[in-house]
Amino acid sequence: MEKQTEEKQDNKSAFGERISRLHEEGFAKKLLIILLSVFAALLIGAVFLLILGVDPFTAYFYLLIRPFRSFSSIGELSIRLTPILLTAVGVSFAFSAKLSNLGGEGQICLGAIGMTLVGTSALGESLGAFSLPLGMAAAALFAALWAGIAGFVKSFFKASEIITTLLLNYIALQLLSWCVYYPLRDPEGNIPQSAKIAAELPRLFEGSRMNLGIIIAIAAMIIYAVVMYRTRFGFKIRVLGGSPEAARYAGIKRTRYYIVIMCLSGVFTGLAGAIEVAGTQTRLLEGLAGSYGLTGVVAALLGMLDPIGVTLSSILLAALESGSEAMQVKTGVSSLFVNMLEALIVLFILLGMSLISEPGKGLLRKKSAGREAKA
Repeated sequence: MEKQTEEKQDNKSAFGERISRLHEEGFAKKLLIILLSVFAALLIGAVFLLILGVDPFTAYFYLLIRPFRSFSSIGELSIRLTPILLTAVGVSFAFSAKLSNLGGEGQICLGAIGMTLVGTSALGESLGAFSLPLGMAAAALFAALWAGIAGFVKSFFKASEIITTLLLNYIALQLLSWCVYYPLRDPEGNIPQSAKIAAELPRLFEGSRMNLGIIIAIAAMIIYAVVMYRTRFGFKIRVLGGSPEAARYAGIKRTRYYIVIMCLSGVFTGLAGAIEVAGTQTRLLEGLAGSYGLTGVVAALLGMLDPIGVTLSSILLAALESGSEAMQVKTGVSSLFVNMLEALIVLFILLGMSLISEPGKGLLRKKSAGREAKA
């Protein structure tokens, strides 16, 4: 019996070593794909800049280096990084289970509404700074329920979560617009926006707009890494995303997990909306979600759902968005140039994955099919 237990332990340890080794090799390949994709996108972008008569080195200096040159610019970078990173975390949970959560924009809106409801209420004014955690809890709940709608429809009616999350975005945007024009509108102002909330997230350093939100975003990424790679729940998510048949064989109920995972995804995107209100805007206003919902999806895909990869890709995309304004002012190149770079990066990543993942498989299939036809 003792020998059998020792053999089992040895087999488990050997299996664990193989899994960790494969994970390290997979991460190295992913990192290489990301670096090559970014380089190729920047190279093609340089060609377009030359056609426009703009020096690529000057444009890329303002786009990629300028955001990191001063303490205040790093603070501005962190403000853009926070919602991107939180949205990317939420989206990564869904993507890991082969669920496409494209409703980040709407969930950010719901989170912002939840934070505003608490922060502008009499309860929020009486609580002061203690209204911040309560507002974030309300934001997480609102966004979780909003994302859970797509999970519910997916589980019981087999509706595509891609369509439902996209449609829910439009409803959420109209709901936010209605809130700032009617029930939550500041009675003392002429602009459609809410009154200031009772408390704001504290700034971390003087002379910089960097606030506590960046710490919350980093903590969210750590939670994602721990849940996905150190818990049974995360293992079930990865099994569900890897093979639905294996998940069914393991007794994982897809209907329940789809709803739970979508709600969990909404929690983090809702926090992005809450921090945008409590840390940056200090009030609810139209256009608050911006393009963070889509950028978070790009960051998750660019990072290939790996915690380190998603973090690095979020920093890159935040730097691109932060530096695009300086580039436009200094060189005259439209800030939409960044959207082209992001699209090229994603395109090259998909191409690299198709080439590296099981290389030559398609060619072998063609050869085998030709041989069978000749036989």
